[in-house]
Amino acid sequence: MVVEQFKALGDPVRWAIVRELQGGTRCACVLADVAQVSPTLLSHHLKVLREAGLITGVKRGRWIDYSLDTASSATLRTTLDTRVPVGR
Repeated sequence: MVVEQFKALGDPVRWAIVRELQGGTRCACVLADVAQVSPTLLSHHLKVLREAGLITGVKRGRWIDYSLDTASSATLRTTLDTRVPVGR
């Protein structure tokens, strides 16, 4: 799962979305401004991040508010802090 999460973060648009969500919950309209992509492409990037378990979405009327999945964020931080011997 962690590999898929890092793979999802490898795209500059998705990275920008995750960085924006570090500041708290945001609606898709705000994320569209940050990502500077079409609504269709934004939807694709949000789907990739949701499927990787990096973000969650809560419907509010016709809008969806997105936030970072705190458990996944903690796992990524732990993974980055873990030392892996060279050559493995």
